[in-house]
Amino acid sequence: MKWLLTVPAGTDLGHLAAGLATVGATLLDGDPVPQGDDELVVQAEGPHDLPTRLAGLGLPVEAYPSSEFDDFGPGG
Repeated sequence: MKWLLTVPAGTDLGHLAAGLATVGATLLDGDPVPQGDDELVVQAEGPHDLPTRLAGLGLPVEAYPSSEFDDFGPGG
C-alpha cells in the first residue's frame, strides 16, 4: 500500500528510510513536497497497518493513505 508521510522540515531522510525498513516499509524515490515552513510530505510503500507500526518507533512522522488508485488495472 502507498502512503503519504508528513515529517518535520529538515528530517534526515536516510534516517527515516532506515526506520521505515524496520517496520516493513520503503521510502519511495521522489523529492519531498514542502507543506508550509515546518513540514514535508514524502511517499512510502508499506503494510496496511503502517501508522500503528510507526507509532512504536517514536519517529516524528504521520502516515496517511495515498490517494493514488493504481491498484485497479484495466477492467477494474
